[in-house]
Amino acid sequence: MLTNVKHKLSKLIADAVLPNGLYCFNYHRIGEASLTEYDPNVFSCNEAHFAEHMQYIKKSFTVVTLEDLPVIFKGKITDKRYALITFDDGYIDNYTKAFPILQNNEISATFFLATDFMNNAEIPWWDRIAYLVRHARVDEIKLNNWPDVITLSKEDIATSIRKVLDIVKINNGSTIQEILLELEQKLYIPNDELVNNEPLFMTWDMAREMQNAGMNFGSQTCSHRIMSHLSIDEQDLEAKISKETIDKELDINITAFAYPVGGKDSFTVDTIDIIKKYYQMSFSFIAGINTSEHLNEFSIERISVDSNCNGMQFPYKLLKLYLKKLHKSVWK
Repeated sequence: MLTNVKHKLSKLIADAVLPNGLYCFNYHRIGEASLTEYDPNVFSCNEAHFAEHMQYIKKSFTVVTLEDLPVIFKGKITDKRYALITFDDGYIDNYTKAFPILQNNEISATFFLATDFMNNAEIPWWDRIAYLVRHARVDEIKLNNWPDVITLSKEDIATSIRKVLDIVKINNGSTIQEILLELEQKLYIPNDELVNNEPLFMTWDMAREMQNAGMNFGSQTCSHRIMSHLSIDEQDLEAKISKETIDKELDINITAFAYPVGGKDSFTVDTIDIIKKYYQMSFSFIAGINTSEHLNEFSIERISVDSNCNGMQFPYKLLKLYLKKLHKSVWK
Protein backbone atom coordinates (compact mmCIF):
# COMPACT_ATOMS: atom_id res chain seq x y z
CA MET A 1 0.00 0.00 0.00
CA LEU A 2 2.72 2.48 1.02
CA THR A 3 4.76 1.52 -2.04
CA ASN A 4 1.83 2.30 -4.34
CA VAL A 5 1.34 5.66 -2.66
CA LYS A 6 5.05 6.42 -3.05
CA HIS A 7 4.97 5.60 -6.76
CA LYS A 8 1.78 7.59 -7.37
CA LEU A 9 3.31 10.56 -5.57
CA SER A 10 6.53 10.14 -7.55
CA LYS A 11 4.57 10.27 -10.81
CA LEU A 12 2.89 13.53 -9.78
CA ILE A 13 6.22 15.06 -8.75
CA ALA A 14 7.94 13.78 -11.90
CA ASP A 15 5.27 15.30 -14.11
CA ALA A 16 5.78 18.60 -12.30
CA VAL A 17 9.57 18.87 -12.02
CA LEU A 18 11.26 16.79 -14.73
CA PRO A 19 13.03 19.25 -17.04
CA ASN A 20 12.52 19.71 -20.74
CA GLY A 21 15.16 17.96 -22.78
CA LEU A 22 15.92 14.80 -24.72
CA TYR A 23 15.25 11.57 -22.81
CA CYS A 24 16.83 8.63 -24.64
CA PHE A 25 15.34 5.48 -23.13
CA ASN A 26 17.58 2.47 -23.68
CA TYR A 27 16.36 -1.13 -23.76
CA HIS A 28 18.13 -4.39 -24.53
CA ARG A 29 16.05 -7.55 -24.21
CA ILE A 30 12.30 -7.86 -23.58
CA GLY A 31 11.06 -11.00 -21.84
CA GLU A 32 11.45 -13.11 -18.71
CA ALA A 33 15.03 -12.96 -17.42
CA SER A 34 14.54 -16.07 -15.29
CA LEU A 35 14.13 -18.23 -18.40
CA THR A 36 17.47 -17.53 -20.06
CA GLU A 37 20.58 -19.69 -20.00
CA TYR A 38 22.66 -16.60 -20.65
CA ASP A 39 22.93 -13.13 -19.09
CA PRO A 40 19.74 -12.21 -17.19
CA ASN A 41 21.03 -8.67 -16.67
CA VAL A 42 20.54 -7.92 -20.38
CA PHE A 43 16.76 -8.11 -19.93
CA SER A 44 15.21 -4.68 -19.48
CA CYS A 45 11.70 -5.84 -18.58
CA ASN A 46 8.94 -8.21 -19.57
CA GLU A 47 6.33 -7.53 -22.26
CA ALA A 48 3.61 -6.30 -19.90
CA HIS A 49 5.89 -3.76 -18.27
CA PHE A 50 7.26 -2.61 -21.62
CA ALA A 51 3.71 -1.90 -22.77
CA GLU A 52 3.15 0.13 -19.60
CA HIS A 53 6.32 2.13 -20.26
CA MET A 54 5.20 2.97 -23.78
CA GLN A 55 1.80 4.12 -22.55
CA TYR A 56 3.41 6.36 -19.93
CA ILE A 57 5.91 7.80 -22.41
CA LYS A 58 3.16 8.59 -24.93
CA LYS A 59 1.23 10.53 -22.28
CA SER A 60 4.17 12.35 -20.70
CA PHE A 61 6.58 13.04 -23.59
CA THR A 62 6.76 14.11 -27.20
CA VAL A 63 8.04 10.95 -28.89
CA VAL A 64 10.66 11.65 -31.58
CA THR A 65 12.78 9.70 -34.06
CA LEU A 66 16.38 9.94 -35.21
CA GLU A 67 15.27 12.17 -38.08
CA ASP A 68 13.96 14.76 -35.60
CA LEU A 69 17.20 15.06 -33.63
CA PRO A 70 19.22 17.43 -35.87
CA VAL A 71 16.47 20.05 -35.54
CA ILE A 72 16.13 19.45 -31.79
CA PHE A 73 19.89 19.84 -31.35
CA LYS A 74 19.80 23.24 -33.05
CA GLY A 75 18.27 25.25 -30.22
CA LYS A 76 15.07 23.30 -29.52
CA ILE A 77 16.32 20.78 -26.96
CA THR A 78 14.72 22.59 -24.02
CA ASP A 79 11.42 23.32 -25.77
CA LYS A 80 9.72 20.09 -24.66
CA ARG A 81 10.26 16.77 -22.95
CA TYR A 82 11.29 14.66 -25.93
CA ALA A 83 11.53 10.86 -25.77
CA LEU A 84 13.63 8.69 -28.07
CA ILE A 85 13.23 4.91 -27.65
CA THR A 86 16.38 2.91 -28.39
CA PHE A 87 17.35 -0.77 -28.32
CA ASP A 88 20.88 -2.17 -28.31
CA ASP A 89 22.35 -5.40 -29.72
CA GLY A 90 19.53 -6.63 -31.98
CA TYR A 91 18.15 -9.56 -29.98
CA ILE A 92 15.30 -11.47 -31.64
CA ASP A 93 12.85 -10.55 -28.87
CA ASN A 94 13.12 -6.96 -30.11
CA TYR A 95 11.22 -8.25 -33.14
CA THR A 96 8.97 -10.88 -31.56
CA LYS A 97 7.99 -9.00 -28.39
CA ALA A 98 8.90 -5.29 -28.49
CA PHE A 99 8.00 -4.58 -32.13
CA PRO A 100 4.27 -5.51 -31.84
CA ILE A 101 3.92 -3.35 -28.71
CA LEU A 102 5.60 -0.42 -30.45
CA GLN A 103 3.22 -0.83 -33.38
CA ASN A 104 0.19 -0.98 -31.10
CA ASN A 105 1.28 2.29 -29.51
CA GLU A 106 2.27 3.88 -32.84
CA ILE A 107 5.81 4.51 -31.57
CA SER A 108 8.93 4.32 -33.71
CA ALA A 109 12.08 3.07 -31.98
CA THR A 110 15.73 2.93 -33.05
CA PHE A 111 17.55 -0.41 -33.03
CA PHE A 112 21.35 -0.45 -32.89
CA LEU A 113 22.62 -3.65 -34.51
CA ALA A 114 25.84 -5.59 -34.00
CA THR A 115 26.02 -6.88 -37.56
CA ASP A 116 28.11 -10.04 -36.93
CA PHE A 117 25.16 -11.55 -35.04
CA MET A 118 22.47 -10.90 -37.65
CA ASN A 119 21.43 -14.09 -39.49
CA ASN A 120 23.93 -15.88 -37.26
CA ALA A 121 23.61 -18.55 -34.58
CA GLU A 122 26.75 -17.28 -32.83
CA ILE A 123 26.37 -16.55 -29.12
CA PRO A 124 27.85 -13.13 -28.23
CA TRP A 125 30.83 -12.87 -25.90
CA TRP A 126 28.90 -11.49 -22.91
CA ASP A 127 26.30 -14.28 -23.10
CA ARG A 128 29.07 -16.87 -23.46
CA ILE A 129 30.69 -15.54 -20.31
CA ALA A 130 27.33 -15.57 -18.51
CA TYR A 131 26.77 -19.20 -19.52
CA LEU A 132 30.23 -20.20 -18.27
CA VAL A 133 29.67 -18.47 -14.92
CA ARG A 134 26.18 -19.95 -14.57
CA HIS A 135 27.52 -23.51 -15.06
CA ALA A 136 30.85 -23.05 -13.24
CA ARG A 137 32.18 -26.04 -11.36
CA VAL A 138 34.10 -23.87 -8.90
CA ASP A 139 33.02 -21.41 -6.18
CA GLU A 140 35.38 -18.58 -7.04
CA ILE A 141 37.32 -17.24 -10.02
CA LYS A 142 40.33 -15.04 -10.63
CA LEU A 143 41.89 -14.62 -14.05
CA ASN A 144 45.54 -13.75 -14.57
CA ASN A 145 45.12 -10.00 -14.96
CA TRP A 146 42.30 -9.53 -12.46
CA PRO A 147 42.94 -7.58 -9.24
CA ASP A 148 40.66 -9.68 -7.00
CA VAL A 149 39.03 -13.06 -6.58
CA ILE A 150 35.28 -13.14 -7.32
CA THR A 151 33.09 -15.45 -5.28
CA LEU A 152 30.43 -17.15 -7.39
CA SER A 153 27.03 -17.60 -5.80
CA LYS A 154 24.53 -20.09 -7.22
CA GLU A 155 21.83 -18.41 -5.11
CA ASP A 156 22.40 -15.05 -6.80
CA ILE A 157 23.71 -15.97 -10.22
CA ALA A 158 22.73 -12.62 -11.76
CA THR A 159 25.05 -10.75 -9.38
CA SER A 160 27.88 -13.22 -10.01
CA ILE A 161 27.53 -12.76 -13.75
CA ARG A 162 27.44 -8.97 -13.37
CA LYS A 163 30.60 -8.96 -11.24
CA VAL A 164 32.54 -11.05 -13.76
CA LEU A 165 31.36 -8.97 -16.72
CA ASP A 166 32.19 -5.72 -14.92
CA ILE A 167 35.82 -6.81 -14.64
CA VAL A 168 35.90 -8.12 -18.21
CA LYS A 169 34.81 -4.69 -19.43
CA ILE A 170 37.89 -3.11 -17.86
CA ASN A 171 40.74 -3.02 -20.35
CA ASN A 172 43.35 -5.23 -18.70
CA GLY A 173 45.28 -6.03 -21.86
CA SER A 174 43.50 -9.31 -22.64
CA THR A 175 41.30 -9.81 -25.68
CA ILE A 176 37.79 -11.18 -25.34
CA GLN A 177 38.88 -14.46 -26.92
CA GLU A 178 41.74 -14.79 -24.42
CA ILE A 179 39.36 -14.13 -21.54
CA LEU A 180 36.86 -16.71 -22.82
CA LEU A 181 39.58 -19.34 -23.15
CA GLU A 182 40.89 -18.70 -19.64
CA LEU A 183 37.38 -18.77 -18.18
CA GLU A 184 36.69 -22.13 -19.85
CA GLN A 185 39.86 -23.55 -18.32
CA LYS A 186 39.33 -22.19 -14.81
CA LEU A 187 35.58 -22.83 -14.63
CA TYR A 188 35.97 -26.29 -16.17
CA ILE A 189 33.31 -25.69 -18.81
CA PRO A 190 34.31 -26.28 -22.44
CA ASN A 191 32.92 -23.61 -24.77
CA ASP A 192 31.52 -26.27 -27.09
CA GLU A 193 29.00 -27.16 -24.35
CA LEU A 194 27.09 -24.02 -25.25
CA VAL A 195 23.99 -25.08 -27.09
CA ASN A 196 21.74 -22.48 -28.67
CA ASN A 197 18.47 -24.21 -29.53
CA GLU A 198 16.81 -21.00 -30.67
CA PRO A 199 18.27 -18.00 -32.50
CA LEU A 200 19.26 -15.16 -30.19
CA PHE A 201 19.34 -12.37 -32.76
CA MET A 202 17.16 -10.93 -35.50
CA THR A 203 17.53 -11.75 -39.16
CA TRP A 204 17.86 -9.12 -41.87
CA ASP A 205 14.37 -10.03 -43.11
CA MET A 206 13.00 -9.14 -39.68
CA ALA A 207 14.88 -5.84 -39.71
CA ARG A 208 13.51 -5.05 -43.17
CA GLU A 209 9.96 -5.74 -41.99
CA MET A 210 10.50 -3.45 -39.01
CA GLN A 211 11.98 -0.75 -41.21
CA ASN A 212 8.98 -0.91 -43.54
CA ALA A 213 6.77 -0.41 -40.48
CA GLY A 214 8.61 2.79 -39.51
CA MET A 215 11.37 1.57 -37.21
CA ASN A 216 14.87 3.09 -37.46
CA PHE A 217 18.30 1.48 -37.32
CA GLY A 218 21.86 2.35 -36.38
CA SER A 219 25.14 0.57 -35.82
CA GLN A 220 26.69 -0.93 -32.71
CA THR A 221 29.77 -2.19 -34.55
CA CYS A 222 30.22 -5.61 -36.14
CA SER A 223 31.46 -7.67 -33.19
CA HIS A 224 30.22 -5.57 -30.24
CA ARG A 225 33.75 -5.46 -28.85
CA ILE A 226 34.49 -2.48 -26.61
CA MET A 227 35.93 0.24 -28.81
CA SER A 228 38.50 1.55 -26.31
CA HIS A 229 40.01 -1.95 -26.11
CA LEU A 230 40.76 -1.95 -29.84
CA SER A 231 43.45 -0.38 -31.96
CA ILE A 232 42.60 2.70 -34.02
CA ASP A 233 42.50 0.61 -37.20
CA GLU A 234 40.23 -1.99 -35.61
CA GLN A 235 37.86 0.70 -34.35
CA ASP A 236 37.73 2.25 -37.82
CA LEU A 237 36.86 -1.08 -39.41
CA GLU A 238 34.14 -1.79 -36.82
CA ALA A 239 32.53 1.59 -37.50
CA LYS A 240 32.94 1.50 -41.27
CA ILE A 241 32.05 -2.13 -42.08
CA SER A 242 29.01 -2.23 -39.81
CA LYS A 243 27.61 0.89 -41.47
CA GLU A 244 28.27 -0.48 -44.95
CA THR A 245 26.56 -3.76 -44.03
CA ILE A 246 23.43 -2.13 -42.60
CA ASP A 247 23.23 0.36 -45.47
CA LYS A 248 23.40 -2.47 -47.99
CA GLU A 249 21.00 -4.85 -46.24
CA LEU A 250 18.34 -2.23 -45.50
CA ASP A 251 19.00 0.03 -48.51
CA ILE A 252 19.39 3.12 -46.33
CA ASN A 253 22.06 5.54 -45.15
CA ILE A 254 22.26 5.18 -41.37
CA THR A 255 23.37 8.22 -39.40
CA ALA A 256 23.64 6.98 -35.80
CA PHE A 257 26.03 4.82 -33.79
CA ALA A 258 25.89 3.42 -30.23
CA TYR A 259 29.12 2.61 -28.39
CA PRO A 260 29.21 -1.03 -27.21
CA VAL A 261 28.93 -1.10 -23.39
CA GLY A 262 28.94 2.69 -23.68
CA GLY A 263 30.37 3.80 -20.32
CA LYS A 264 32.85 6.66 -20.08
CA ASP A 265 35.81 4.28 -20.36
CA SER A 266 34.47 2.33 -23.35
CA PHE A 267 35.27 5.02 -25.94
CA THR A 268 37.89 7.73 -26.30
CA VAL A 269 38.52 11.00 -28.12
CA ASP A 270 40.06 8.93 -30.92
CA THR A 271 36.90 6.79 -31.05
CA ILE A 272 34.74 9.89 -31.43
CA ASP A 273 36.96 11.17 -34.25
CA ILE A 274 36.46 7.85 -36.06
CA ILE A 275 32.69 7.88 -35.57
CA LYS A 276 32.50 11.43 -36.95
CA LYS A 277 33.86 10.12 -40.25
CA TYR A 278 30.85 7.87 -40.83
CA TYR A 279 27.94 9.07 -38.65
CA GLN A 280 26.11 12.24 -37.66
CA MET A 281 25.60 11.30 -34.00
CA SER A 282 26.46 8.64 -31.44
CA PHE A 283 24.98 7.42 -28.18
CA SER A 284 26.67 6.44 -24.95
CA PHE A 285 25.39 4.37 -22.02
CA ILE A 286 26.15 7.19 -19.61
CA ALA A 287 23.04 7.88 -17.54
CA GLY A 288 21.47 11.26 -18.02
CA ILE A 289 18.85 13.58 -19.44
CA ASN A 290 20.14 15.68 -22.34
CA THR A 291 19.24 19.27 -21.48
CA SER A 292 22.23 21.30 -22.64
CA GLU A 293 21.98 23.50 -25.71
CA HIS A 294 25.71 22.75 -26.10
CA LEU A 295 25.12 19.01 -26.25
CA ASN A 296 27.94 16.82 -27.56
CA GLU A 297 26.18 15.02 -30.39
CA PHE A 298 28.78 12.25 -30.24
CA SER A 299 28.23 11.41 -26.58
CA ILE A 300 24.46 11.53 -26.18
CA GLU A 301 23.39 10.27 -22.76
CA ARG A 302 20.75 7.59 -22.33
CA ILE A 303 18.54 6.25 -19.57
CA SER A 304 18.95 2.52 -19.01
CA VAL A 305 15.68 0.67 -18.44
CA ASP A 306 16.38 -2.38 -16.31
CA SER A 307 15.35 -4.47 -13.29
CA ASN A 308 11.92 -5.19 -14.81
CA CYS A 309 10.41 -2.02 -13.38
CA ASN A 310 6.67 -1.65 -13.99
CA GLY A 311 4.73 1.35 -15.20
CA MET A 312 4.25 2.75 -11.70
CA GLN A 313 7.97 2.47 -10.89
CA PHE A 314 9.07 4.00 -14.20
CA PRO A 315 8.53 7.72 -13.33
CA TYR A 316 10.06 7.06 -9.89
CA LYS A 317 13.28 5.90 -11.56
CA LEU A 318 13.29 9.02 -13.74
CA LEU A 319 12.78 11.25 -10.72
CA LYS A 320 15.65 9.54 -8.87
CA LEU A 321 17.96 10.03 -11.86
CA TYR A 322 17.03 13.71 -12.16
CA LEU A 323 17.50 14.41 -8.43
CA LYS A 324 20.86 12.61 -8.45
CA LYS A 325 22.08 14.75 -11.36
CA LEU A 326 20.68 17.87 -9.70
CA HIS A 327 22.54 17.06 -6.49
CA LYS A 328 25.81 16.61 -8.39
CA SER A 329 25.44 19.91 -10.24
CA VAL A 330 24.69 21.80 -6.99
CA TRP A 331 27.76 20.41 -5.24
CA LYS A 332 30.24 20.87 -8.11
